[in-house]
Amino acid sequence: MYTLKISDENTVTTTVKEKIIERSNYVDKIQIIVDKLYREQIDMTDATVWMKYKMPVTDKIKMTQLVINDAAYETDYIQYLIPADAYLTAEAGDIEVSFTFVKLVQNDDESTTSYVRKTTSGIIHISPLASFDKYEPSEMLDEIDQRLLEMIALQKNMKELNESIYNGMVKDVRLDTENKKITLVNKEDEDTGNGIVVKDLSTLIAEDLTGKDPDGVQDGVVHVDQVPNVQMADLDLLLK
Repeated sequence: MYTLKISDENTVTTTVKEKIIERSNYVDKIQIIVDKLYREQIDMTDATVWMKYKMPVTDKIKMTQLVINDAAYETDYIQYLIPADAYLTAEAGDIEVSFTFVKLVQNDDESTTSYVRKTTSGIIHISPLASFDKYEPSEMLDEIDQRLLEMIALQKNMKELNESIYNGMVKDVRLDTENKKITLVNKEDEDTGNGIVVKDLSTLIAEDLTGKDPDGVQDGVVHVDQVPNVQMADLDLLLK
């Protein structure tokens, strides 16, 4: 892995140099290593770090914030990893890089100390494309690459959609005795939909088979005294 090491003297040295090709995208990573303690005094693990770099051809200056990948790298170091994306590898040549560490510390007297650490320049070398690639207009290459990536993304989306539809298909019916519901089950043995409450289903079946109970309670028993608009008579009085 392409490695830059930042010393206590704030120099940036390339300790491992690997070939990174122009216009490559996310296939390589760049590792930045720094001591956890700056000159054995200041803890750098909670510092915010920015990498400033200048492109080798256009001299454009860009910045990116670094995120710690390993705060205890080989015990005494902090490791940052950045992807060698198409923005970084857009131009062949030596990319000049430098780093800024910023840290705010709250003192006992409630004042704040601002630590700012700067480094000298280091180099990330980007190797040029094969010579025959130079004969193709960059616009054409960009368009071809973009179309290929779009086609691959579309294929992946279609595959995921098909898998989602297939896995969501109903394969069985389940009786949920705990919640007293009947539910549909998909191919991943997951419940699909809200299901039907067994009591509600029983009421509908009874109503269909025997008709609706006049008292409004679908239990097969008619409580005359609960049937609306029905006048009750006292049987004892009728039998006298």
